[in-house]
Amino acid sequence: MIELKNFIELNEQEITLVWQWRNDKKVNEFMYTKNFDIKEHKNFIHNLKQDESKKYFLVFKDKEAIGVIDFVNIKKESCYFGLYAKPNLKGVGQILMDEVKKYAFEILKVKILKAYVFKNNDKALKLYFKNDFQIEKEDKNFLFIKINNFS
Repeated sequence: MIELKNFIELNEQEITLVWQWRNDKKVNEFMYTKNFDIKEHKNFIHNLKQDESKKYFLVFKDKEAIGVIDFVNIKKESCYFGLYAKPNLKGVGQILMDEVKKYAFEILKVKILKAYVFKNNDKALKLYFKNDFQIEKEDKNFLFIKINNFS
């Protein structure tokens, strides 16, 4: 069973856990924002309470935390998403991707789901292309991808 827990509802232990994951070398290497301290992390979570354009979730599978999904720049028609798995946990990318699509299309009801991805992030690109995302544009460092909800 998959459960999503909003970052603004995380307890201290979960806040610390997400902060540790986020600063892990394997996760951090493909993040736009690099290392930050626990105080900055807690401020970020606190600020989410006032920001309707962002939603972040800790994802649980059978009561075990397996990753994070997020939605930013949420508008009526579209939003951007991100995801990352618990460091060293294999085989959960598709589970996280399924939750991203489900939340974006069924809860947020957006028509277009977008992301930008470092060009050298082969694992993420493989996952996105497997899920029918298409390249919208690119720059020196990033591919900008999207998928339309036709249902």
